[in-house]
Amino acid sequence: MALSNDRIVYGIHSLAPYRRTDRTPYGILKVLGGGSISLSAEFEDLFGGSNKFQWASEPKTISSEFSATVKSMPDFLFELYLGASVATTAASATGSIVTAFANKLNASVLNASTGIATVLIKAGSEADLKDSVYVVVAASATTVDVYALTDIAFGNGTDIDFENDALKITASAITVVASTAADIPNTGLELTGGSGVIGMTTGDTAYLRAASAHGGVSSITIGESSMSFPEHGFIGLGAKRGDNSLFEIEAFKAIGGGFPIGLEETVFSIPELTIKLLYDSVENAVAKITATAGE
Repeated sequence: MALSNDRIVYGIHSLAPYRRTDRTPYGILKVLGGGSISLSAEFEDLFGGSNKFQWASEPKTISSEFSATVKSMPDFLFELYLGASVATTAASATGSIVTAFANKLNASVLNASTGIATVLIKAGSEADLKDSVYVVVAASATTVDVYALTDIAFGNGTDIDFENDALKITASAITVVASTAADIPNTGLELTGGSGVIGMTTGDTAYLRAASAHGGVSSITIGESSMSFPEHGFIGLGAKRGDNSLFEIEAFKAIGGGFPIGLEETVFSIPELTIKLLYDSVENAVAKITATAGE
């Protein structure tokens, strides 16, 4: 009888975390730089007498973890490994107000009676929408200046530019008139005055976030007081080899916390995950390997 073919593991195909309660998947990671399981034992050595070498040694504890480099960042990655909550805005071919207009400094700018009642997308001007956070500052009791926190989309529709180093985008203050709409020039946005006598407090501010046409927006909040890092299972697969052999690792009870998000010049962001593998008393195991022989 000839020797069996050697088991050879090559590459990585996917990593799919799932909920331990019902095994439904969170999703799948396929743009991966690599992954490895590490089982590292700590030993208790016995020394005695004049012998310089140990008489005996026994493994005490085993640290088990899985590390992976991932090259995509779906929502569930933040939920599982940064304890984040995720709110989504549905895809829109015309753009969206992602964060509704809200007061920031005091409460006189957004006011249904004496301030600005709404800031909304202007019908017919959606092509001018520029992705940014906009800050509306009361310049007087009846006028406002508008600032933008980025120029990344200033080329959408009609171009705009910063007016000064303070990032103001309005050449002159906009007059707020009761129950009347006024453009924030060339941004695709318009503000409407409140229903009463306009009387804002100079220096008060409000803000909103707008997005141009998009395929969906995720708002990912990290560091809430209620944050948690869900225990989960996952299945990781090596690449399928030319002989159709497969190598699979399943972890039954895993937990991870934290990963870096790089924003470097001309470099893709590649988070590195460290996932602890825990003992699952139901499965009576930490992990399971399923190796399928090739043809």
